[in-house]
Amino acid sequence: MRSLWFVEPGRTEWREVPTPALENDGQALVTPVVAGRCPFDVPVLSGATPLRGDFAFGHEAVGKVVAIGDAVAGVRPGDLVVVPPEICCGECGRCLRGWTAHCEAVPHGATYGLAVAGDWGGLFDDVVRVPYADAMLIRVPPELDPYECVAVGDTVGVAHDLAVRYVRGEGRTRVLMLSHGSTGLLVVACAFVHGADYVVYVDRNAENRALAANLGAVALSEPPDLAAGWFDLVVDASAGNVEWLRRGIELSAPEARVQSLGGIFGATTVPAYEMYVQGVTLRIARANNVPNIGPALDSIAAGLVTPSLFYSDIVAWNDLPEAILEPGRKIVSRHDDQA
Repeated sequence: MRSLWFVEPGRTEWREVPTPALENDGQALVTPVVAGRCPFDVPVLSGATPLRGDFAFGHEAVGKVVAIGDAVAGVRPGDLVVVPPEICCGECGRCLRGWTAHCEAVPHGATYGLAVAGDWGGLFDDVVRVPYADAMLIRVPPELDPYECVAVGDTVGVAHDLAVRYVRGEGRTRVLMLSHGSTGLLVVACAFVHGADYVVYVDRNAENRALAANLGAVALSEPPDLAAGWFDLVVDASAGNVEWLRRGIELSAPEARVQSLGGIFGATTVPAYEMYVQGVTLRIARANNVPNIGPALDSIAAGLVTPSLFYSDIVAWNDLPEAILEPGRKIVSRHDDQA
């Protein structure tokens, strides 16, 4: 079968690799129907992360189930499913607490398409083995286009969860979004759906700012000054802009939450004294994606959020080795044989 590989910074290629087979009764085989480039993939592809290659690539996709083991009860061949990035069993203590990014049954950090902890294949592969089918695969409602759901297993689910958890759940209605693309725009959209009163979106890309303004946000090319007031939720998806993160912390209200979605890959400093005085909580973490998938699908089905508004390029599957390296907010491709 064909598999898209990240070879080295600035280079990807198709490779012929063995087609995976079922290895036990709890597994499933899935073939991608539509897959996308996550914003986190951009620094990986450019060489800005510790992940230097050589490995199968891709961790956001909707797929079609093509085979299941005898013990699988939650899906059947032909079902369209969201495939999460993380490998998780659904039964260990951490999974049962919803910490699916930290499953105890697999090497810590086990993920499709990034080779953080072992080789699990990538979600641009022709066929993907899912080790724990009932724990990992979430069926896409039949009324939804899989194209709309390509990033539900990661960025859409993360954005929706942040809005539900902090805006709706904790009443954090003043939001500062430090962004460089689709993740930040999704957070803005979800924040307004779930009760945000005031959102400032910061991005140096004029097209992204225009999209954020259309959603109702104040769109800026640099973080605001104190005249804008304090924010009780700051979300950092700025692809490692440490100065913006520090500025976000400085603009944090008493007892604010600051959530960094990744992109900082080395040692850094934060304004710890200001955090202490204000009582700011900073979280830098991989998402626990599986619990986010169902609620995000429900929001799309209800028409509350439309992720495709923030895609930039639809590319041919065969062209992925070159296209995935191009600039763009959210690159998405339909599998030629499955579209």
